Amino acid sequence: MKRSVHRFFGIAFVAATLLGVTSCLDTPDIEDPSIQLQKDIQTIDNYMLSEGIFGYQEDEYAKIRFVIKKLGTKLPARSTATKITADYKVFSIPPGAAPYEQGQVTSTQLGTLIQAWQTMAMKLPVGTIADIYTPSVWAYGTQGKGDIAANTPLLFEDFELISAEISTAEQNQFKADTTAIRTYLEGKDYTDVIYDTTGIAYRITTQGAGLQPSWFSKVTFKVQYKLLTDDTRAVTDMLELKPVENSTDSRPVDYIQGLMVGLQKLREGSKATFYIPSGLGFGVQGATNNAGTTVIPANANIIVDVEVISVGQ
Repeated sequence: MKRSVHRFFGIAFVAATLLGVTSCLDTPDIEDPSIQLQKDIQTIDNYMLSEGIFGYQEDEYAKIRFVIKKLGTKLPARSTATKITADYKVFSIPPGAAPYEQGQVTSTQLGTLIQAWQTMAMKLPVGTIADIYTPSVWAYGTQGKGDIAANTPLLFEDFELISAEISTAEQNQFKADTTAIRTYLEGKDYTDVIYDTTGIAYRITTQGAGLQPSWFSKVTFKVQYKLLTDDTRAVTDMLELKPVENSTDSRPVDYIQGLMVGLQKLREGSKATFYIPSGLGFGVQGATNNAGTTVIPANANIIVDVEVISVGQ
């Protein structure tokens, strides 16, 4: 499945995952996972309300709630090929007196772990410590695990993303991409290019004076994508992306990693152009538009024009 050009993960991802789970059900007494998801969300919300937990963040599509205790500073895991190291304690919801288990996963490929971990490791900055409340469909589902019963929503308490190491293939692609971007920029007459340590390059063409967003700030901005190999035309129309009422959309963490970094460098009112290597863009999946047409091929370096309109909390 390719990513939408406008979102890092989206409704299609959740729908496809739930469809995949449903297709595996071969007995009539196993409940539709979408129904179980709603039950789990209600269980989690009731528990958080009873405990007075209100200051939480949410993954808009998977409906995973999380409370950040310490915010990291490094980029999240890049893909399911990334190897992560993380500490955790896992409880049922509502929690029992002791965790089911606690420990550490060490240099483990993200794609081999439960979906909740995949989602959160690609959203939380490395170094973050958080309590994660996940519906069972993103954990151990209808099968359970050990003492964890089937259809049990879980609390991963003090989940700490210690490190995220990209694969050798991703490292090689990254080197090729950053070289291509530097070669492209050196062929221009720009005198204001900034090369960031993350691998993106950028030019701030208008310096705003307003608020500057952080990882989880709500941001309204305009964006236009071009391919580095064809900078004469946009692959999407200029669109204004802004939070919908009661939504957690349009936070830097909801977008490709190049924009996670880039948006945090701009104040309200700023305009900038970012040159983003494919691994910090749409990677090996590429991206489609709303009609499902491929507009950004796999492993394509991109140019992204951004105008920050407003920054909220």
